[in-house]
Amino acid sequence: MSSTTQIPPNNLVNPQLVHPSNFFFRPRNDFYHYLIKCNEFTSEETLCLLNKLINEKEKIMQIKKNEYIFFYQQKHDNRFYKISCKIVPPFVVNNCLATTFGIECQQNMEEEHLAFNDDQKKFVEFHLKQYLSQYLLN
Repeated sequence: MSSTTQIPPNNLVNPQLVHPSNFFFRPRNDFYHYLIKCNEFTSEETLCLLNKLINEKEKIMQIKKNEYIFFYQQKHDNRFYKISCKIVPPFVVNNCLATTFGIECQQNMEEEHLAFNDDQKKFVEFHLKQYLSQYLLN
């Protein structure tokens, strides 16, 4: 006699939570916060993007140095999103905290000109994809 146990599918075990499309994100072991915007795009936009890629190769997007854009497919429903990440300067975070809690910062912080480097892009993309895989984007 053999005994078999049926295991329920993963999507029934862990119901996913709905997550807002715009939010702040700070990966572990990173000094910066990032403003994240997730915009779903249609199959028509996907075709347009692929055509641009074929026709323009490296000129697909001109982006600012403090912004990084990548594309993400949500595994749950196969929807595609353009993910825009902008580095939030530390002085903005401090000003927000100071305003919220009524504390005046004594630090002499000047506006920084922040830019993504290649390692930082890979790091943020990796951690954001892990993070977003736990939620449904609305």
